[in-house]
Amino acid sequence: MKTALIITTINSPNKNILKFSKYSKIKNWDFIIIGDKKSPIKYKIKYGKFFSLGEQKKLNFNYSKICPENSYTRKNIGYLVALKRNNEILIESDDDNFPKYNFFKKRKAKHVVKEILNNGWINIYEYFLKTDQNIWPRGLPLQKIKSSKIRVSKTTKSINFFLQQGLADNNPDVDAIYRLMNDKIDIKFIRNKKISIGKSISPTNSQNTTWFKNICMLMYLPTTCSMRATDIYRGYIAINILNKMNLKILFHGSDLIQNRNDHDLFDDYHQELPLYLNSINILNKLKSLNFSEKKINLEYCLIKSYKLMIRLKLIKKSELKYLNAWIKDIQNIISTQSQ
Repeated sequence: MKTALIITTINSPNKNILKFSKYSKIKNWDFIIIGDKKSPIKYKIKYGKFFSLGEQKKLNFNYSKICPENSYTRKNIGYLVALKRNNEILIESDDDNFPKYNFFKKRKAKHVVKEILNNGWINIYEYFLKTDQNIWPRGLPLQKIKSSKIRVSKTTKSINFFLQQGLADNNPDVDAIYRLMNDKIDIKFIRNKKISIGKSISPTNSQNTTWFKNICMLMYLPTTCSMRATDIYRGYIAINILNKMNLKILFHGSDLIQNRNDHDLFDDYHQELPLYLNSINILNKLKSLNFSEKKINLEYCLIKSYKLMIRLKLIKKSELKYLNAWIKDIQNIISTQSQ
């Protein structure tokens, strides 16, 4: 299956980008890099395509013509480019992640795995650590940091996973509160481990995430919220829709090393504040949505979910303008390719 790797950056090519470029060429992956207003004017790599702000605006996408500048959600444009290029598997990461060799393994939907038996929120990091450590993923409600111990099935199942979330070693995806409390972070997760999260709930992110084309509609990153919330909100919405469709999500061990770019941690905290205050309520409200009549219509489910997020005052009413542009672009791509 044709595979694309999508990265966003405002920086010059670093060792991470060069490694992504080198092995994408070896593996014959499509390597797509999305820039922004602060990106360097000249961006030179041996393999892959860098899309400057000007090039993005010239693309024949509704979304690329209206997406705000200086926004992480320009990554949506990278997804659209990858899909238009007939990629079936879309992998996303960021420029501060260094890929291990196993990052470039062939992606497959079907895995034979055990399954988590818990219902509700879990701290997924607990499952991938050799020893007990007080660490949790960004987007996990603070009230659930010390949630019930993870229970795992004794037997394995063969399951298709169209959303797969990987971890990252060293400085993984944690929230600003954790970082403010811990000056030095050096985490090593168990690498060759994987699990279906079943009906439990765990945040997903955009750091090391694999999507299959048949659920590509759910990749949309909301545009009218903070950068520290956008991929978490997307994950909440996708998890709820997939659960209602009886589709599962796979988590797997680390195949990246994050050497995090400089951040203002207090600004990160401010951007994440809606997550701390609302995450439990968001999932409860999303679960209450009824998709039964149009269960397989991802567009319908997505619009209904984002209208709820607007009612909760977590995103702006203008979000529907961006979302509808995204939906139209996806529909146009799929329609053109099916002809």
